[in-house]
Amino acid sequence: MTRPPGGDRVGVAVMSYTIPAPRTRVDARLNHLRIADLVVGMSSGQPGLDLLVFPEYSTHGFPRSRADEVLTPPGEEVALFRRACRTGRVWGVFSTGGGSCPDPDHSFVLIDDRGTVVMRHRRAAGSVGGDPPDVVTGPRGLQTGLSVCTDDPVSPAGCQIRGAELLIRCQAAPDVGAADQVHAARTAAWMGTCYVVAANPAGRTGRHRWSGHSVIVDVDGTVLGQCGGEEHEFQYAELSVDAVRNARATRKHLERAIRSRAFARHPSHPPSSPEIRHSCERSS
Repeated sequence: MTRPPGGDRVGVAVMSYTIPAPRTRVDARLNHLRIADLVVGMSSGQPGLDLLVFPEYSTHGFPRSRADEVLTPPGEEVALFRRACRTGRVWGVFSTGGGSCPDPDHSFVLIDDRGTVVMRHRRAAGSVGGDPPDVVTGPRGLQTGLSVCTDDPVSPAGCQIRGAELLIRCQAAPDVGAADQVHAARTAAWMGTCYVVAANPAGRTGRHRWSGHSVIVDVDGTVLGQCGGEEHEFQYAELSVDAVRNARATRKHLERAIRSRAFARHPSHPPSSPEIRHSCERSS
């Protein structure tokens, strides 16, 4: 467990949940109940836990075909997760799309500790784009954004530009190496000067394999906690609200100093390139 010094701390856990393969309505509902039980159990067993993140497809399974049977009615699982978050007094991020779900798209919800859905994020299956990037006030005031690993490349950057201090990447790309998953999360954290929580499933479903290695990354790209390849493994770390805001203020100050020096050397060519402007917007 990592404990940053000073300021408000946000306890975050990420789980490499195994992707289910429900065949019946009972299978699907049992998996929903397992997730809800984990939320309540971990909130009582891990003092200081504020947010629990599950990976993509962990609720309804991986889509096997377009003809996957819908096993549960729309919204049933969300109602169950809302009660679990309210009971455990903890925030949660849950997948709401997948194989046995009425919604075939890549969809997620962020639920607060009162059981209210405060954000939904969706990317249409088989395409890029989806919902525009957005940020909400998350646990203990931490500005939080959601991203799907296969979003349009602009989407994670958009979350960062909009002020996300915590970027949650729900990723479940099969047959992708663990090193690549972790590298992507560390890069996103460093580029955005933000915490990144990347949830990736572990285990095998049919012919597909998932590498696990869900990770929690500091604002400078340092790994605070990382799962291995075991199924249902989780990691916990505490994030400092003051630390991310101080890091952003420092980076903004340094970028302004660099621009001022560049202008002093070349007054007829002010440093107004798109790269510099984008970097400044990202860190503001």
